[in-house]
Amino acid sequence: MARFLQRVWKWGMEAYSKRIFKDLDKYGLRYDDLLIETDPDVITAINRLPARERALRQMRLKRALDIELKHSYIPVHMRGKQGPHRYLTPFIEQARKERLEKENNL
Repeated sequence: MARFLQRVWKWGMEAYSKRIFKDLDKYGLRYDDLLIETDPDVITAINRLPARERALRQMRLKRALDIELKHSYIPVHMRGKQGPHRYLTPFIEQARKERLEKENNL
């Protein structure tokens, strides 16, 4: 029974992720673009991004705001070309690990 529930849970998570990614593609966003910049780990991770990637992130956010205000979406041929949705997650995990190590050493 537990194995069945695990499969159902995994299927639900995958379906939800696909739906979210599809909705973000309409605005030309990646999933990690939506992370709130008040978390110290997210701030550290954003600062560790290469300058080009930080600039692209800002442009995606500005474009999404503009598209939302115009009540439209990006053209279909441009959707899904933003690259991986989880580009910031490895940096966040590393920053969190370093912060926790530092807190434990104090």
